[in-house]
Amino acid sequence: MLQQMRDNAQSWVAKVIVGVIVLIFALTGWESISRFSSNEQTAAEVNGTVISKIELEQAVALQRRQLVEQLQQLNDSFDPNLIDDALLRKSVLDGLIERAVLVEGARDFDLRISEVMIDQLMLATPDFQVDGQFDANRFDIVIRNMGLGSRLAFRDLVRQELLLAQLRNGFEATAFATPGERLQLARLEEQTRDFAAIELSIQRDEITVTDEEIENYYTASAEQFMTEEQVILEVLTLSRDNFFDQVQVDELALQSLYEREIGNLTEQRRASHILIELSDEVSEEQAQKEAEAIAARLAQGEEFAQLAEEVSDDLGTAGAGGDLGYSVRGSFDPAFDEALFTLQDGEVSKPVLTSFGYHLIKLTDVTAPELPSLESMRESLVQDLKTEQVERQYVEASRELANLAYESPDLEEPARALGLEVETIGPIGRQGGEGLTSNTRVMAAAFEEDVLQDGLNSQLLELDADTSVVIRVKQHTRAQQRPLEEVSLDIADTLQFQKAVDQTREQASERVSALREGRTEPAQLAEELGQSWERHEAISRSNNEMPQTLLREVFAMPRPTDDKPVYGHVRQPDGSQWVVELRGVATPQSLEAAAQSDLYERYIAGQTGEQDFTALQESLKERADIERF
Repeated sequence: MLQQMRDNAQSWVAKVIVGVIVLIFALTGWESISRFSSNEQTAAEVNGTVISKIELEQAVALQRRQLVEQLQQLNDSFDPNLIDDALLRKSVLDGLIERAVLVEGARDFDLRISEVMIDQLMLATPDFQVDGQFDANRFDIVIRNMGLGSRLAFRDLVRQELLLAQLRNGFEATAFATPGERLQLARLEEQTRDFAAIELSIQRDEITVTDEEIENYYTASAEQFMTEEQVILEVLTLSRDNFFDQVQVDELALQSLYEREIGNLTEQRRASHILIELSDEVSEEQAQKEAEAIAARLAQGEEFAQLAEEVSDDLGTAGAGGDLGYSVRGSFDPAFDEALFTLQDGEVSKPVLTSFGYHLIKLTDVTAPELPSLESMRESLVQDLKTEQVERQYVEASRELANLAYESPDLEEPARALGLEVETIGPIGRQGGEGLTSNTRVMAAAFEEDVLQDGLNSQLLELDADTSVVIRVKQHTRAQQRPLEEVSLDIADTLQFQKAVDQTREQASERVSALREGRTEPAQLAEELGQSWERHEAISRSNNEMPQTLLREVFAMPRPTDDKPVYGHVRQPDGSQWVVELRGVATPQSLEAAAQSDLYERYIAGQTGEQDFTALQESLKERADIERF
């Protein structure tokens, strides 16, 4: 439970952060949830705000893709056809309606997001940058790949997310926990229980399955036994690397870049200094006199490093003899800089006034870099110059490919216009495969309705900063039900397991009833099962050594009364059952110190804040005029 508390205590903070980084979410596939079109058919209306069918279908496709990815991470062989599309569509529509209700609620509360905030988020987003700087062309490519028609649509999406985060934060961040609530939570969390458990094993070998049961299961669960839906894809790949051989480098530009590069390789000077600092107690005149006195001592032969350690007010360098290390021109105050770069090696300056005070500066070393020749740098300089040109050509070609793919019935014309080759891949199923088809965006696009059913080219898909593709379905093989004889053994195994689980559960329930009614004693049950009760003392909720399913059952059972144990049973992951005997419940006498824990405070406040926000959502939905079509 403590781990759950740690996870949930910061829930409102996490949600605020989620709202602020909507750009990252959008870049990973949130496609055009905010795109509106008065010409599209309507899926729902919320207080006059239209949710179009196109908007709904795009959101359904995104949600389905994310759901498949998550389930396939848990089970590689998961069949996407098992997802109930009707149920998924209803859930997604409910989410879009709730979002529209909340956005209107935020505006009713007069919450606002400044244009400057949106600008800052966009400028700081790495996905919109080239060489660390915001790039308008790249921004346009990214939002087009997201499915947004314009920059205004993207800004509207960001504005809505920030409004929702602001609304949620207003309720969740103001929640708190009372002393009574903290004490009650501490009482539950610090509680321990004494119990015993004995295992009732599952017996699969005793179960028989008839041919009729297999056939009935096959008929009733036909969707479980479908062949995989597959496609053969045609692909056009646009790679930034392909443009490097197509651009030429001007020799004058190369010479200019070379001169800029070696211009940065300036000499470095190592200096030491003695500082007489200006302060309320030390005037400029006094500091100057003191500096001149030190200069006189140096002229008489005293060591600069020893004097720096003795009299310098720069405590950071005094212990090192005033050493400032190596620096280049422009590193210090202009007056200091000018004096340093006029000194000869080993020479000490006259007192120099800066905003800090008076300095005596000694030049201790000069390093002049060996300048590389143009030829030695030619390869890297050519690459840099080509990169600039390639960036422009790649962006222009990406735009042209996107437009041609939209206008053309197939990929032949875009391939001819851009000098690309159409690659054929497949057959491949919804879960994807290797290489290009391991990319979830590619597979999601392949199974979108307009690409799969209508035979259209996909939109331009940016796989990474250097690669974009357009795909088209060349051939589509629909899923078909596998023959009964091919799956009968799998069905028999499934039915045998289900029957064995049910039988074990019934047996456990009967044993528990007998124990409760006194018809069986614990020792007698152990003898019948040929096992012994495994006893556990003073076990807490946060115990990490016990199976969590067993621990949850133990702490869900009522307290024993009149010194009589309480009995229950719980299923194990393999279908076996634990029969549980709860013998005692203990709570520490003093809980005041534990109740002051910040962890309890944050957990309760987090839960309360979520409940407050949920109540707001329900209230807004009840008052909203919602119509589904």
